[in-house]
Amino acid sequence: MGKFLQEIPDHLIEWILQQEMFWVATAPLSSDGHVNISPKGIKGTFHVVNSRRVWYEDLSGTGAETVAHIRENGRITILFHAFEGPARIVRLYGKGFFYELGTPEYEALVTSEQRLAGSRAVIGLDITKVGTTCGYAVPYYQFISHRTQLMDWAARKESVDQDDSANVPSGILPPSIYAQGEESTVNPKGMRYWWQQHNLVSLDGLPAFSINFGLGFPFVFSLGRLRASKIAIVGSNPNHSVAASISPATRLAIHGAEASKAPLSVGVDDSRYNTRSFLESFLSFLPFFLTLLIGVIIGRTYDKYAHVLSSTLSVGRF
Repeated sequence: MGKFLQEIPDHLIEWILQQEMFWVATAPLSSDGHVNISPKGIKGTFHVVNSRRVWYEDLSGTGAETVAHIRENGRITILFHAFEGPARIVRLYGKGFFYELGTPEYEALVTSEQRLAGSRAVIGLDITKVGTTCGYAVPYYQFISHRTQLMDWAARKESVDQDDSANVPSGILPPSIYAQGEESTVNPKGMRYWWQQHNLVSLDGLPAFSINFGLGFPFVFSLGRLRASKIAIVGSNPNHSVAASISPATRLAIHGAEASKAPLSVGVDDSRYNTRSFLESFLSFLPFFLTLLIGVIIGRTYDKYAHVLSSTLSVGRF
């Protein structure tokens, strides 16, 4: 049932870009090291360059296992599988690479306008083999919507660093795992502190991000936050819209300036979204209007026949 290919065929590229999440697996060379598997699920962060190269925008988290393992040995596997429709599993095998935040390579792929809060690297894969198999054991799951907690958390931390920018060395410090860390005052509530405490080494003590990582990053926000809101909107299941949590001003900015900067790999049909949003809003208020209408009809009927009812009651009493 399984089949191996040398590159991603066109029909699988289209299918991959439609998936709402994927898994990334890496491991250290040590026989007693920890194998890492990370779920990724923020829509619009995965990109297909061509049939032999893919990359994704890596967001901040508790650890940095993937970067540490790629730095040590480069082995990486990315897995997709179908939650709905025909069963399918696709694995992308190959040699991993990464570009840290602040490097020219990173900025060439993720501009400041498109960067999500918490974005710390580009992680990519030069494909050597593509494996497809049945996926018959994978159950059906219904997609509801993407979570926004990770981006909200990162935005709060980066806002702290932005406010404290006067205490940060100017310019982007060159990434190096060999240089001694710069003396700098970093706010323990900010993202710079988080990176320094949690993202410099792996569980096994392997070097991950550079020792000065993020200390000079200016955290200048523009449309990146709006892109995060847009992901929450267009990544939602049509039956479970989260658009109500987005302010009208933000929605206007999303469908205006930001729309032209969205990655080409994300298909967005604003007209369908607006129509769906209007219908859902209308249906949510429909029970209220029906209840009000019934109350008005009952009230008018009572006023019209109140004297008849009073007469009837009086006669019955005597």
